[in-house]
Amino acid sequence: MNPEQINEIEDFLRSMRQAFNSRDMKSYRAHFWTNPKFIHLDASGRLDHGWGEFEEVLDQEFRYLDSCQLTLKDLRIQLFDGAYSSVVGVWKLVQVDPSGHEQESHGRMSYSLVKFGKTWKIVTAHYATTAEQLVE
Repeated sequence: MNPEQINEIEDFLRSMRQAFNSRDMKSYRAHFWTNPKFIHLDASGRLDHGWGEFEEVLDQEFRYLDSCQLTLKDLRIQLFDGAYSSVVGVWKLVQVDPSGHEQESHGRMSYSLVKFGKTWKIVTAHYATTAEQLVE
């Protein structure tokens, strides 16, 4: 495994998480393959076909929420031929609505990443909830 590419992917995911937490749609979008073939499977079971479907839902959440905090932990990164990667790990999301109500969800996640030129992009994202507390 190439340690430099692993570090590159870790930095990429950190940047993606920071963009999400700051609700910066433009920066967040830059981490994804914004193609109609993009697939996002939400923890609620909602399946978004194409970046546009996912972005509509996300835009509504970003506008409505006062804050959101995504945490990723215990990431296992696998590289294939230096141009494809799978990432599995644990996620936690804390969302606060305008009334101050806090909602927390957590579980396991997986991303499929492809390197387009010099840039990694998430081409598939899958989140699943779990009953046990995984992220502290």
